[in-house]
Amino acid sequence: MALQVRAVMAERAAGLLDELAAAASRAGWVVHRAASNTDAAAAVTGICVDAGARHVLKSGEASVLALSGLSESLNSAGIEVEPMVRPDEETAESREEAARLRASAFETDVGITGSDYAIAETGTVVIHPRRGLSRLISLAPPRHVAVVRKGTVLPSLDELFLLEREAQASGTLASSMNLITGPSRTGDIEAVIVTGIHGPVEVHAVLVDQEL
Repeated sequence: MALQVRAVMAERAAGLLDELAAAASRAGWVVHRAASNTDAAAAVTGICVDAGARHVLKSGEASVLALSGLSESLNSAGIEVEPMVRPDEETAESREEAARLRASAFETDVGITGSDYAIAETGTVVIHPRRGLSRLISLAPPRHVAVVRKGTVLPSLDELFLLEREAQASGTLASSMNLITGPSRTGDIEAVIVTGIHGPVEVHAVLVDQEL
């Protein structure tokens, strides 16, 4: 079954990316389309510049590292960009650095991540926090930019959970999973929907028509 899901992801890659763009827009994402890694880097830079960002954090995922010239273009725009990556070895110095980065996540202007999957039906971005990707990057800053690549989009949550069951059976299941469908919202106070209380008030999905 998992092989069939991956075959569908590959065969319908372009169409699923288009479906995701429509659903994500309805869910509250600001959707950007990019034909290449270079275009995606320009789109991310434009988002940060338009937001008036002075400091951004980015994850160490391959999907983000592949954005050619991203750090350089951000620096050229006067924006400090800092990687948020957990060190391989835990030492007193690395623990101190990790604490500094955690605090920085709540003070930075933009958090930039990749994505493991996305759901075309609901406009959901799926992230498995792990080495190279702190969950705080997508949760703590007021703006989150998620890079989603062609070939990683699933039709629905059913296929996602099937792949998760396969990962569990093989012993590769991630310890946690973030399902992000638009900006943070809550209706806790008098059933009035308020945006950005428990997470980003603004979310951007950069859909890249280029696989890794």
